[in-house]
Amino acid sequence: MAFLFGKLADRKKTDAPSPDITEPPSPPPPKPKPPPPGTLLTHEDRLDLLVSDISSRAPPRLAEAILKAAPVLTPVAVVLIKVLNVVGPVYIRLFSLVYAFLAALPYDLFQAAMGLGLCFFGGGYCASIAAAEAFYMTGWSTTRQQLQHIYEEAVAMSEAQTKDDAKDEDGDGIADVNQIPTSELLERKVRVAAGAVRDPQRLSAALGGLYVGWLSVQGVLRVQFAKTINLALSCSQFVEYYVCKLLLPLVAPLLSTEFRAWLPVGIKTGTKALFVYFAWKLQEVVSAAQSGLRGGLLFSRGVCAWLNRRGHKSFLGLSLEPDKTYLDEAVGYVLAALGFYVQWQFGFGIPFPFSLVMLPLDAVEWYVRWSVTSDGANGA
Repeated sequence: MAFLFGKLADRKKTDAPSPDITEPPSPPPPKPKPPPPGTLLTHEDRLDLLVSDISSRAPPRLAEAILKAAPVLTPVAVVLIKVLNVVGPVYIRLFSLVYAFLAALPYDLFQAAMGLGLCFFGGGYCASIAAAEAFYMTGWSTTRQQLQHIYEEAVAMSEAQTKDDAKDEDGDGIADVNQIPTSELLERKVRVAAGAVRDPQRLSAALGGLYVGWLSVQGVLRVQFAKTINLALSCSQFVEYYVCKLLLPLVAPLLSTEFRAWLPVGIKTGTKALFVYFAWKLQEVVSAAQSGLRGGLLFSRGVCAWLNRRGHKSFLGLSLEPDKTYLDEAVGYVLAALGFYVQWQFGFGIPFPFSLVMLPLDAVEWYVRWSVTSDGANGA
């Protein structure tokens, strides 16, 4: 019996759970303290408070990574915010002036101005121009009403935000928005924007209609640029094997074992992206020639029509009526050749410093190209 009870006792000791020797989890970061009343918060202070707030709510490992990256990301974010605060209003003012100038032109001169733009910039913005034409062909009247309503609501929200920025309810001489943490500021701005919208259902319908219109435009652009996409994909498929055969032995020793399995995927994706870039460059050449011819004729015929409306029917014995003269074709073709030459000289882009002015349009162009190409590349 003693022998039996001894065995049972040993078994109980063996079956007993072992003590937990794992390290206790690290304590979460302390929650950020609100700034004292009357404190003017700078961009650095706001970002520091935002990082502290996010890290206090995130899981421990993610919070640790956020805190480690904060000293690097915060200065970059501060510089970007300052640049946007300076450049953003300049771009808005500039495009507002250009829109007001074009809207004040007679239709004939507006047509001439558009033709001049096509002559000298049509190749580099081939996708954006095609998207604008597709919007015009797929129901521009409806799209224009939607854009007009969205613009009106955006102006109302901007005015409400401006009034909110000037509020000083505590009377300490510092605006309230400059004294509250970033999380509270974002919540306050969202409330102000939501309250400024006069008809939320109409705004939602306008945004939805604009998105549906953009989907239809994407379909038109994919058909229009199908040759460009197929050229890039077919060429990349022919050389992917040889590129992998050449680069894999060179790059594989430089990577750890975990990443070597992803190396063929990365090489194939890079090869495909390179051929897409070259295919769009070829499309720029074709579009530059096409838009040059079209823009030259639009310019010459627009100017002739404007002169005819003002009573000028001839110039140096030559008729200015498009139906009775070849002067419009001669001027248009010469301007087309000049525009193509200028685009070729500048690589179908905008020379510096004018490229800074066109930077928002460049972003739109690259987004349209990416949206058109991405589905085709994924399908391949």
